[in-house]
Amino acid sequence: MNPDRYLTTVVAVIFGITHLGLTILMASVTSRAAAGTLARNQWVGIRTPSTMRSAHAWVAGHRAAHRLVTLYVLNAVVACAALLVGVLSGFSIGAITFIGIGLFATFTGISIYVAIAASRAARSSDDNDERRTSC
Repeated sequence: MNPDRYLTTVVAVIFGITHLGLTILMASVTSRAAAGTLARNQWVGIRTPSTMRSAHAWVAGHRAAHRLVTLYVLNAVVACAALLVGVLSGFSIGAITFIGIGLFATFTGISIYVAIAASRAARSSDDNDERRTSC
């Protein structure tokens, strides 16, 4: 195997493993928080002002986020498939890097969308709590 092709393969594998690792991390943290086994904290989870407002909002926000985990999985599958096709087709290292960075941008967009959905669900749960207590 020529050195350029070897380096391209290594870069593609690093991008693929990173996508899979981040997907597993996001799914496990979201799942634990949605189940209530990961308490509100300052280190992991969706830490928006509305999800941090109460334990109930934390769980409600992560339950909404948990329903969107399939977006992360889909992105990881597309990332691995695109990188594999790129390597097998003989793409240059620049093309593989472009694909990897583009898919990380997609991952970031998905993360922002999930955080917005979680924040809305947390606010909604807080609003429902306030209505119940005022009646």
